[in-house]
Amino acid sequence: MKKLLSNTRSLTLLGVMLAITLILDSTPLGAIPLGSISATINHIPTIITAVILGPAAGFIMGTLLGLIGMLHALTRPVTVLDPLFANPLISVLPRMFIGISAYYVYSGLRKVIRNDSIKESVSAVGAGIAGSLTNTVLVFMMLYLVYAQKVVEVMGVGFKVIIITVFTTNAIAEAVISAFITTAIVLALKRQNKYNLADIK
Repeated sequence: MKKLLSNTRSLTLLGVMLAITLILDSTPLGAIPLGSISATINHIPTIITAVILGPAAGFIMGTLLGLIGMLHALTRPVTVLDPLFANPLISVLPRMFIGISAYYVYSGLRKVIRNDSIKESVSAVGAGIAGSLTNTVLVFMMLYLVYAQKVVEVMGVGFKVIIITVFTTNAIAEAVISAFITTAIVLALKRQNKYNLADIK
């Protein structure tokens, strides 16, 4: 953590990723329309931060992402479920683990994959999928634990139906898009040798 906060390049990347997160949250760029559904990509900067800078940076970015989401819910709710995200247990707590899970999946895959030509790509894909699914799974787990009855009343269908619908549509789309974007950006940064994990963590 000390190296992270004293390293100019790491602080610069944190600042850039935070700015991108704010832009994605406050503009239509944060949701990609895919026919009848819309895939949220606000969590991708958190995943990239974790992969490049490590789990501590991922935790910081995830927390900031959650705080941005809570502020969004408090000041400009859009959907019927948005007011529930004013509760930090729903908006902040689940997002704290996005970067952590993404980093450890990335790190674990890099250790077990021996083929150097695909190691980085496959690891980044895994990180993108893991981070995205962590976001979806933990948010809905907390919604179920804290607001299950309210969600059912607002949506007009059973929680099981909501879960099945989300995980067979949005969750898959978001995981695929997250994997693609994460891999493209991580490979680009690594290719330019702008960041050295050993120096930062």
